[in-house]
Amino acid sequence: MIFMRYILSGFALITYKVIIRGVMVFRKLNGHYADNRKSDREVISYEDMPLDDYEQEKTEISPEAVKKIVLGVCVAVVAGLIVFAFANRENLTAENISNWWTYEVLGNAGNGYPVNVVGTDVKSGNFTVNQGRVAYASDTSFVTLNSKGNEIANVQLRYSKPAMKSSGDRFLTYGIGSDGYQIHDFDGVLYSGETDEAIYTADISSSGVYGIVTEGNGYLTVLNVYNKINNRIYKYMFSEHYITSLTINSDGSGCVASGISTSEGAAEIGVYVLDFTEEEPVSKYSVKGDTVVDSMYIGSDRIAVIGNAAAYIIKIGEEDYKTVDYSGKSLANYCFNPSTNSFALALSKSGDGRSCDLEVYNDRGEKMSDINTSYGAESLSLYKGIVAVLDGNTVYGFDKNGNELYACDAGTGSKKIVLTSNNTGYVLSVNQIKFLDFSKTATKDSIN
Repeated sequence: MIFMRYILSGFALITYKVIIRGVMVFRKLNGHYADNRKSDREVISYEDMPLDDYEQEKTEISPEAVKKIVLGVCVAVVAGLIVFAFANRENLTAENISNWWTYEVLGNAGNGYPVNVVGTDVKSGNFTVNQGRVAYASDTSFVTLNSKGNEIANVQLRYSKPAMKSSGDRFLTYGIGSDGYQIHDFDGVLYSGETDEAIYTADISSSGVYGIVTEGNGYLTVLNVYNKINNRIYKYMFSEHYITSLTINSDGSGCVASGISTSEGAAEIGVYVLDFTEEEPVSKYSVKGDTVVDSMYIGSDRIAVIGNAAAYIIKIGEEDYKTVDYSGKSLANYCFNPSTNSFALALSKSGDGRSCDLEVYNDRGEKMSDINTSYGAESLSLYKGIVAVLDGNTVYGFDKNGNELYACDAGTGSKKIVLTSNNTGYVLSVNQIKFLDFSKTATKDSIN
């Protein structure tokens, strides 16, 4: 678990500082008594007295000095822990610590990765790595694994077209076109529910608030939002657009719903920014001549909407939006990185989806990286300044300057890559999940 690694690193640093502090205090005190010995014995030599008598004359550290050393060490430890806890206050929650202890410390070692997939098919969109643990929805089951590959949960699903959305330690599985859904955590099912109409799309936040978009009775689509105890807290009916993408903000106070319609014979994207305390949308946008693929919050007040012809950056409260044009290239793939408020696009210069430019943008729509490659992008992952693409059965990694860092064999039938650090990641294949350390197979200089 990533934040627990930070904890261990922090304790190592604290211990190091404590030792140094103790040594310095010891040297200072020991040096003080040594100076006294020297002044008292300026005319005494080894020849003037027996060695045993000299050894007996050594000055011992007084109890008061020992108390000062212990007090100094304690102060250093407490101060270090306070500073460390404050710096990691968002991660050091009771729930995160409990999860780490349950899944990583007490969990069985398992067989390790690679791990065989439960079921016969896992769609790329139904595979994720959250808080250092794998979760996926196959055609038969919802499964979670710890960092050692040990199975935590295995819940049977009964959807003909399963879909999964996740945030933090919360997961929502549902059947596209069906009326059933489930809420999960890493341990298993928290709630099973049904809708009145067929489900189009859905999303869940780390706070436990979730929303489900269904067919509308007299409307094109309807959004129902529920709190973490499964009581409905909001409802909105869409009469102008079929909503195909939903993203709920991290605290569960609002969402962005994006969809499509036609206007004067041309496709149109509609984007609704909703506050669950307001009846009407906070903002509403329309984009002519494009269709929506996906959307995501990339900050508390900014949303990235991925279209087939361009991407659009919306800042809540502003009337205009910024367009990131694909310049005639086709969208081969994309990914979001909410932790760094950024997203990446793989734009193909050829009709077969190869020769992709990998472009990384911040939450203001400013390009941070533009990497020209000859590779395809069957999958794309972004971790801080590192971009990785899966082309065939090989993962290629690049730094922000476009330097190729590694080329790693991911195995036959690879479908998706998810980076978890600068040089590690998980790969989903047709029948296995693998953990890879790219630094061990780097073709270029190792990542710092």
